[in-house]
Amino acid sequence: MEKEFITIFDKYWKDFLNFLPSLVFAALILFLAFYIGNKISKLAARRILFRLDDRLLANFISRISQWIIVLIGFIVSMEILGLAQIAGGLIAGAGVSAIIIGFAFRDIGENFLSGMILAFNRPFKIGDVIVSEGITGTIISLDLRTTTIKTFEGYDVFIPNSVIVNNPLINYNREGNRRFDFTVGIDYEADVEKARSLIMGVFAKVDEILKDPSPFVIVSELTSNSTNLKIFYWVNALTTNRNLLQVKSEVIELTVKAFKEGNVNIPYDSLQLQFGKGFPEIPVKILNENSK
Repeated sequence: MEKEFITIFDKYWKDFLNFLPSLVFAALILFLAFYIGNKISKLAARRILFRLDDRLLANFISRISQWIIVLIGFIVSMEILGLAQIAGGLIAGAGVSAIIIGFAFRDIGENFLSGMILAFNRPFKIGDVIVSEGITGTIISLDLRTTTIKTFEGYDVFIPNSVIVNNPLINYNREGNRRFDFTVGIDYEADVEKARSLIMGVFAKVDEILKDPSPFVIVSELTSNSTNLKIFYWVNALTTNRNLLQVKSEVIELTVKAFKEGNVNIPYDSLQLQFGKGFPEIPVKILNENSK
């Protein structure tokens, strides 16, 4: 029994020693595949950044190139180990399985293809502010499956690539000039031209507001107690150093201040009650808070 065990052990040991060079060589090939894939991905990223200055496309292409090199290294390693038939069977089986489970994982494939479309079509780049499906934020990265944006509240949102491809997308940075507007009401007794002149003076005080296109003010609506003015102005989002919401806040604050200094009244909401004939009188007492 002991002799048979030694014989079997000796046989497997010799087989292992004969197989060891192939195993070491296959492991070396796989290691080189990861190493070369990493180097090629970095080289591809640098080349794309040099030619197009697009980090989004560079990151996407570098990842794809890395995984292609690794896959080739894996197949070569299997060939060295004499497992090419097994690898081929896995690939063939994967092809058959893809038909079977394709419907279950169709979203993964759709998002991958959508990611390629976004990478090559480049509707946005890293740092752009976009709106997709009601979500507004700054582009952080584009992966094989999702696009990551950071909202103004600080949340990281992962949007499937297919959602962005198949739905309207607003890119606020594609065109630098952005138009803003707000509405303010003035008394009917107030001079509209004077109010307009005061607002135009506010525009001159805010450096971020563009002179071309020039801002303007229109009468947009007549309400029960006010004449509503709608103010339009443009800011270049690519050159301003401040948050666009801060610029808008400053414009509104300066407008209110200018109206107060120029004696242009902003009326409060009022409610008028009318009683029909025969309605009993309601006693009203007016208190003067200054009286003692």
